[in-house]
Amino acid sequence: MKKTIIIFTLLFLSFSIHAQFHFGIRGGLSSSQVKINETANGIKVTTGDNTFGYHVGVFTQFIFKEKWVLMPEALFTSSGGNIDLSDGTSFNEVWNLNYGRLDIPVTIGYKFLKVFRLQAGLVPSILLKADARHDDVVKDVKDNYKNASWGYQAGVGFDFWLLVLDLKYQGSFATVQNDNIPIPGSEANFSPDTRVNMWILSVGIRIF
Repeated sequence: MKKTIIIFTLLFLSFSIHAQFHFGIRGGLSSSQVKINETANGIKVTTGDNTFGYHVGVFTQFIFKEKWVLMPEALFTSSGGNIDLSDGTSFNEVWNLNYGRLDIPVTIGYKFLKVFRLQAGLVPSILLKADARHDDVVKDVKDNYKNASWGYQAGVGFDFWLLVLDLKYQGSFATVQNDNIPIPGSEANFSPDTRVNMWILSVGIRIF
């Protein structure tokens, strides 16, 4: 972690010395999923439907030689997914897992045709909240999860005047396993893979 932060800092400084600088606000929508497939105490827990989330925050752009773009961001991200619970007979429920995170994507992009970008980079994430919902029941499950994880982003961008538009895929380098999380509505526990897997559509406006 410390080595990565040092590399980010040196990269940031090297770009910022001779770069054109922009700052702005952004927000958008995402489609995310919680991946799981296991059985605990007779209860089978499987991946359910994708859910829609959102993100809001700020971004900066350091444009170097009119081609290379270093783009750090700080975003509050709401994401999650559905999980299906069943014992194969009478018990069958769908629970929605909701996560609130601070995502800090840092991507490097290459501009082409003047307005388009190809980009990829790292995403450290800090978990701020987590809950499980079914009908009117809401359970706080944050204490059962790890607080931080590392992911990646890759996609395309579009910059025109004050508009900054991005379509990206976000995933994780490694499984983020969380042990002994209570299965909502039962006495069993499960260990979901809570990697962030989502498609992101984001729109930003340059303030300067």
